[in-house]
Amino acid sequence: MPGPVNEPSVRAASVCAALLCILAGKALVGPESARADVLVVKSDDLEQYDAPIAAFRANTPRPSRIVDIDGSREAGARELGNARRDANVEAVFALGGQAAHLSRLEMPQRPLVFAMVLDWQRYRFTAPSAGVAVEIPVAALFTRFKLLLPHVDRIGVIHSDGVSSATLADARAAAATLGMELIEQRVRYGDAVPGAYRRMRRGVDALWMLPDPVVVTRENFRYLRDRTRADKIAFLAFSENFVRAGALLSISPNYETMGAQAAALLEDLVGDPTSPGSAPRVQQPLGSKLVINADTAAAVGLELDASLLSMADVVVEDSPPRR
Repeated sequence: MPGPVNEPSVRAASVCAALLCILAGKALVGPESARADVLVVKSDDLEQYDAPIAAFRANTPRPSRIVDIDGSREAGARELGNARRDANVEAVFALGGQAAHLSRLEMPQRPLVFAMVLDWQRYRFTAPSAGVAVEIPVAALFTRFKLLLPHVDRIGVIHSDGVSSATLADARAAAATLGMELIEQRVRYGDAVPGAYRRMRRGVDALWMLPDPVVVTRENFRYLRDRTRADKIAFLAFSENFVRAGALLSISPNYETMGAQAAALLEDLVGDPTSPGSAPRVQQPLGSKLVINADTAAAVGLELDASLLSMADVVVEDSPPRR
């Protein structure tokens, strides 16, 4: 627990911050100043939030202040309760499900724009609110998969009951439209994942990873990464970090674009709030990022020709050692 605040230290830190602003040629009403039209609320101190926050700030003239609730509901409620009493806070940009949920509970009348929220529909956000979905539509995702990997006819997915039925229905329909078949294995517990993979491995060309916390544990990821390499099955992840750790490829939203979209939504929402009780205005992410692991591609027998490389935003050349 933090110790007592030392007032001279606080004053010294404030003076240093002011000098840094002057040296950088910035006004003293910087992003963390006392006056903030927008409260930027983070669920955790995650690197993935940095890019959308920077893009958001670059695309709005409104001063903002960051609040990191650090995964704590109690601390978050306390911070947001204090912000609710700040008349200068006109709107909220929330990143992550917990930040968005608490922001709406603590400040129900302030315009809320959310991003990086998985399965946002389950939160039932009330107006005035808007957001940028973090999921790329399955139809668009599978179309890219088929373009990149035309040999894939049967795509496997291991999921728990936490994955929405709508997502699975969309995946089945998208696969059928592209002449592919979705092979599903449902698990109740994380330790059932290896067995689920063994049951499907001979009948699939690719394995599609969903952001399912029951399935995606550190141990399960390592197992699936190593087994798909050995079985020459394309391992399709949902995040660049997993590709850097050895999955074949990922197609994920462009986080900078999401931040710019959020800034535009906030300006619209502040200028024209939605009617109370109406559904939030939610946009699909406009940009995407393709990341390919060259080492894994070689291991599964995928040739990275000039055409494929030209479509990649990032090519990871070296995978970390497998353990």
